[in-house]
Amino acid sequence: MKIEVTRSGGVAGVHRTGSVEFAMRGARAPSDASWAALYRQARSECGLLGAGGGATDDAARAPSRVRDAFQWTLRFGRERIEVPDTDLSGALRELAERVLAEGQ
Repeated sequence: MKIEVTRSGGVAGVHRTGSVEFAMRGARAPSDASWAALYRQARSECGLLGAGGGATDDAARAPSRVRDAFQWTLRFGRERIEVPDTDLSGALRELAERVLAEGQ
C-alpha cells in the first residue's frame, strides 16, 4: 500500500509532502505491521473511504476552505481525498502527520 500526504495552506502557504509504502499482508518488514494497523484504524474510524475502493459521497464533495487553514490531500493507492484541517481527526490525523514526519 502506498500512502501520499500533502499539507498545503496555512499562513505561509507552504506545501509539505510525504509518502510511505508498506505491505498489508504476506512477507513484510516489522514497521509494515504498525503502518498497516494505523491505516486500517483510520479507514474504519473515519468512514472517509468506502469499502468498495472509492471515496464516499461525503469525501467526494469539495471541502470547505478556511482562510489560512491547512488543507490535507491524502492518496491511498488510487483513492484520493481532500480534508480541511478542521475535519482531520483521530487515526486519520495521526496517519497523515506520521506520513509527513517519517515518510520520504
